[in-house]
Amino acid sequence: MDLLGGVLTAATVGFFAAAGTGAAHRTAGYAVALAASVLLFVASVGALAFGGAHGIAWVGPLGETESLALDGLSAFFTLAASIVWIATSAYSIYYDDQSSSLLSVFYGLTLGAIALLIACTSWVYFLVGWETMTLASYGMILQARGPSGRVFDAAFVFLAFGEASTLFVLVAVAGLRFASGSFLEAAVSSGGILPSVVFACALVGFGLKMGVAPFHMSEWLPIAHSSAPSNASAVLSSTLTLAGVYGLFRVLSVLSGPPIWWGAVTLGIGAVSVLLGALFASVSEHTKGLPAYSTIENNGLVLVALGIALIARADGLTDLMVFALFAAFYQALAHALAKTAVFLAAGYVEHSAHTFDLNSIRGRVKGSDPAGFAGTVAAVLSLAAAPPLAGFVSEWMILEALFQSYRFTPQATQFIGLVAGAAVALAAGLILVAMVKFLGFTLLWKPAPGDTARPTRGLGVPIAFVGAVVLGIGVGAPWVLRFVAPSVGAFLGTPVAAPVGGLLSVPNGWSILSGSPFGILSPPVIPLALAAGGAVAFGYYALGRRAGSRRVPTWMAGSPEGRPGETYSSFGYSTGIRIMMDSVLWTREIRTRSGDVTTAGIASPAVYNVELEVLDVFKLFYDRLVRFGDAVAFGLKRAVMPGRLGQYLVYVLFATLFVVIYVAAA
Repeated sequence: MDLLGGVLTAATVGFFAAAGTGAAHRTAGYAVALAASVLLFVASVGALAFGGAHGIAWVGPLGETESLALDGLSAFFTLAASIVWIATSAYSIYYDDQSSSLLSVFYGLTLGAIALLIACTSWVYFLVGWETMTLASYGMILQARGPSGRVFDAAFVFLAFGEASTLFVLVAVAGLRFASGSFLEAAVSSGGILPSVVFACALVGFGLKMGVAPFHMSEWLPIAHSSAPSNASAVLSSTLTLAGVYGLFRVLSVLSGPPIWWGAVTLGIGAVSVLLGALFASVSEHTKGLPAYSTIENNGLVLVALGIALIARADGLTDLMVFALFAAFYQALAHALAKTAVFLAAGYVEHSAHTFDLNSIRGRVKGSDPAGFAGTVAAVLSLAAAPPLAGFVSEWMILEALFQSYRFTPQATQFIGLVAGAAVALAAGLILVAMVKFLGFTLLWKPAPGDTARPTRGLGVPIAFVGAVVLGIGVGAPWVLRFVAPSVGAFLGTPVAAPVGGLLSVPNGWSILSGSPFGILSPPVIPLALAAGGAVAFGYYALGRRAGSRRVPTWMAGSPEGRPGETYSSFGYSTGIRIMMDSVLWTREIRTRSGDVTTAGIASPAVYNVELEVLDVFKLFYDRLVRFGDAVAFGLKRAVMPGRLGQYLVYVLFATLFVVIYVAAA
């Protein structure tokens, strides 16, 4: 065990210690988790910088030598997770002041389980960590405040999908064990159909945890994540889904020679997820439901980049494969960080406005904490792909990779790449609508007189910390890509160089190169250009403005002044999308009669309140599938267990004869 391995071991043990400490004192549990997160950050940075970390080793129950260790691949994901957990743990110290101490316990267990499954070198302990993560996350959701029936339903749906995920992951691990003869996470060289079976099971199992289409049906991920406490929601959306990304990457890293259809399927699922996640986010009215749908969109972007890389690998397009993989890794990092800040901001909003409804907040949190405000703006704009933030860089890289799909040899994959590019481009516009709505109706809305904000007491600092990191990795994207090059190399099994270089007079290494003759982007130059343009605009304004400014009343769409709440709402903001996209959203009108109106003795037609409801097409399909399954199960139960004593005696007789014959034959 080396020094970094000792730090890694201490961090992993520290998370489980945080769970035990949290049972005695809630705040102390979060403090221990914060310290363990810092240790994990140190171990992951050191592993990427110095080539790995080797922690405690032991002989497992099957006689194999197992250990906690970090290679380039696992170090990247522990780095992303550690930054998230530093913020959520510090936030939880101030946020979790009304829940039971069990939230702190399950929080520590969830973090420890994720750290274990990423850092272990055996599929056995990966499964132990995976299942512990699922059960502990289920416990976190149960600690949410609100109607007990709704909370339990959300937690139970989450658990059901989590166990389905475990089942598919277990089958994938069994296939790897059969191919290699060992449970160690080592490369597998097996021909035939087995690798494809492992890939399919891994894609479904880890896709379920990521919440991508069609596995997000019944809106399970938004319902579960929005029902949990805000600190738990941040962990679920940022690092529990990140664990699914890691699992899929780890399985693919040990499988050699992927056929081209693996990439095509991955790309197709990713494109559908991107579009549907952005679409449902744009019509969501919940401060945590909206970013939960955005998680589906962002995880879909990871699959899009991964699908391009798999197709390029099978097609011999090495440069495109490497660029797409860097895009996938960078997208996973950018999403985890930005989504953490947004979910923490949702708790910050609820703490001030006592609601998660975007139609009811109306700027009541404005001015409550400037640090939290700044961090939230940075994170939301990153998810909207605004320069110079991390989300802009990752989405540019993914679109640049999609532009090169014409280079694929099979025409079918060219067509899939074309459709995926259109879906990603459309989703970019839809998610911009969603993020503008989130910002506009929470932080940018001018509060009405008398709507005072409650002090947030330290909640804004962790949000500002994550927002600063999102800005930093966006501006410094070329250096971030070079730093995580060992992660891409570990995935491919060979060292690779980051796609960075120079541009005209821009210094070498400041630009990201998507491959000749395609695009070149210099993230460090963007803020300089924006600052220069802003200086010109403000200078022109300062020189040309009058000595005094004339103020006029704001036009409020004909409503009396002082009643801005009657003019516009979050629901009205996205009603156009509900109507235009009704064929996808299955929008339907719900009319409620509110009475007759009589004017000058003449009765007018009845007046109705009209609401628009959107439906999930996957939910409708699976609801019918469940009803069919219930009918088959009920019929089978009536046939096998009809309630007649004579038939039960016949069953017992045949069972006895079978046992006697079997024993005699043996």
